[in-house]
Amino acid sequence: MKKNNLNWKVLVFLYALSIVMLWEWFIPIMELTDFGYPSLFLIYLLLFFVLALFDVPWWLNAPLQLLYILWTLHYIYFDQLFYSMESIGLIFIDLKQNLMFLFQGDIGELSNLFRTVLLYTLIWMISYLIRHWIEVRNSMMMFFAITVVFIALLDTFSSYDASASIVRIMMVGLLIVGYLTLIKLTGKERIPIRPKRLLLLSLPLLLLVASVGLLSKNAPVHPPAWPDPVPFLLSMSDMSGNKDGEGVSKAGYDPDDSQLGGAFVQDHQLVFEADVQKRQYWRIETKDTYTSKGWVQNQESDSEILHTNEDLWESEDAEPSYAKLQFSEHLPFLVSPYGTQKFFYPESLSIMHEIDANRLYMLMGVQEELDNYEVEYVTPKYSMSTLKKTEMIAYEAAPENLNSYMQLPDELPKRVKDLALSITEKETSVYDKAKAVEQYFKRNGFTYETQNVAYPSPNQDYVDQFLFDTKKGYCDNFSTSMAVMLRSAGIPTRWVKGFAPGELSYKASGKTVYRVTNDEAHSWVEAYIPDVGWMPFEPTIGFTHPTEIKFDVVTKDEEEQIKKKPEKEQVEKEQQQKKKNTTPSMFSKLKGQFIWFFTQWWLYAVLVLLLVGGIVFAYQKRRSWLPKWRVKQLRKRPDGWQKFEQQYIQLVKQLSRAGLPKEPGMTLSQYAILVDEQYGGERMHMLTDAYEKAIYGNDRTSQDWIKLNEVWEDLIISSTC
Repeated sequence: MKKNNLNWKVLVFLYALSIVMLWEWFIPIMELTDFGYPSLFLIYLLLFFVLALFDVPWWLNAPLQLLYILWTLHYIYFDQLFYSMESIGLIFIDLKQNLMFLFQGDIGELSNLFRTVLLYTLIWMISYLIRHWIEVRNSMMMFFAITVVFIALLDTFSSYDASASIVRIMMVGLLIVGYLTLIKLTGKERIPIRPKRLLLLSLPLLLLVASVGLLSKNAPVHPPAWPDPVPFLLSMSDMSGNKDGEGVSKAGYDPDDSQLGGAFVQDHQLVFEADVQKRQYWRIETKDTYTSKGWVQNQESDSEILHTNEDLWESEDAEPSYAKLQFSEHLPFLVSPYGTQKFFYPESLSIMHEIDANRLYMLMGVQEELDNYEVEYVTPKYSMSTLKKTEMIAYEAAPENLNSYMQLPDELPKRVKDLALSITEKETSVYDKAKAVEQYFKRNGFTYETQNVAYPSPNQDYVDQFLFDTKKGYCDNFSTSMAVMLRSAGIPTRWVKGFAPGELSYKASGKTVYRVTNDEAHSWVEAYIPDVGWMPFEPTIGFTHPTEIKFDVVTKDEEEQIKKKPEKEQVEKEQQQKKKNTTPSMFSKLKGQFIWFFTQWWLYAVLVLLLVGGIVFAYQKRRSWLPKWRVKQLRKRPDGWQKFEQQYIQLVKQLSRAGLPKEPGMTLSQYAILVDEQYGGERMHMLTDAYEKAIYGNDRTSQDWIKLNEVWEDLIISSTC
């Protein structure tokens, strides 16, 4: 590869930025597929660019890369750390078979091992092109543009959220393009490319990219100007349905859950923003009857009339928290966090509470126009010691009628009940049984999937299909399966719908809000725990319910240690712990101030203005400070012709800034006379005479460089006055 002789430090910096940008291609692949072993591919990227940095010849470079790829294939598919002739033979047989499939066009028959080889080939090709673009073309605009288009398409047509990725890509891409442009320009002017010089030339670029990055990260977030095009495109194509006629659903809250299953398309449209201290699950309604295909609310729902600005139910004796909700889309029911006690609204309005369905909505047509309200709530807190004591026999004395929450369809396959009993049989407390079912999905090969999700056939149970056939789906699959299994194990359970917490976002005012979009529509379960009440559980992989549990269960070993300690020591320890919990630490204060500082966008604007003003001021005053700085820098260099050449060129530039430019056609001797007339003496004549002897007479050894250095310093400092 014919290339420019770039400084190795510059190459390291450009290679590092390129790896960061290339890794942005892997992030969505890891999120959207079952892509495994990402660290091995990252190591390959590092290996490629390290070999490129040292310019290892191809006859050594290629075998090293092939040996690494071969080792990773051993490790991934044969679980071997060392090579073996048997596995190497199997790899080559697999490659031979898959090459035949590839030439025949049977893409679906390709093995995972061969797909991995193809991925390595693609990575090598892109890495080689990146090296070519950096070292030969000095331009990365094409790769930058392709990356932006690739991520934008994934963000639009898949579930991948590229809001953070696109900011990183723009910052890294602008840096790479800017640096390579500077390298190209300095190459044309034949200016040596040194890291310090490149850094100085790139300071405006760094300032611009850093400012834009900070502002884009902390500026107010507005909803998209256009709706998501995916639902429209799908509706206009044959992809909008499957062979059985079921359509692809759109993400969002839908009160009809009678038919679950099938894929859905993402919808990033904002539903509401929640100004709340901690992340919350936003509850809307519950349903009690599972039909083998979905959920309905069969039980006649008693109702009651409540009012805004008044306590809805008996208040908890605890410090309340508050959530302010601002809606962009209207919902048929109110959304609220767990522990809701009161709704605040400017007017006193009536609220209908459907008790069995746990739904709330405002009367008199207000619900359809509701834009905002505030909620007072007390987060439920549970004691682990109490939960561990819960027993199945306690359901006999439960104060509520729980029969509707034990309903199961007659045609539910027996193997679903058998699985539920096998999961819970070793646990004694009700809570432990529920947790065992909740954790079952995370440990038995289930995956979260929104696209390739099947509908149950007419004679197939929705839960049975998910548990034993597909093992992939989204929240409805996980939550429905947990609810059915808990009921099969004798635990009353209800199915809950609402929204997940949303994405944390920073506002211009410095506040933090959670942006809840249609993608956050979610379902989970609530199990009735004796002597505790209804408690939420989250079985869906990738989601975590913010349930507060006090872990006050003490083991036998801990009890013995506590008994051995003196009573006084135990009291002092409790007091210190109490003081620690009530008094904020210095670290917490500094952390709060640090977060506050980085959420104030106007501070960035002020800092940028001050920095720009300082740069402009320094540029205008460069006549006075730049020569002194150059004197200080050149003093570190050894005396000689190379140093003197730079000194003379710097002197001519400084005299031009001081009002004595060298006119076109003027000889250096004539210019020296003009300068000496201005500043007195013959200092410029002495320097010019030495410069001409070195240039035209090739006399670069007999000069008194020490004396000339003193004369130069004296004259250039005089020009600053």
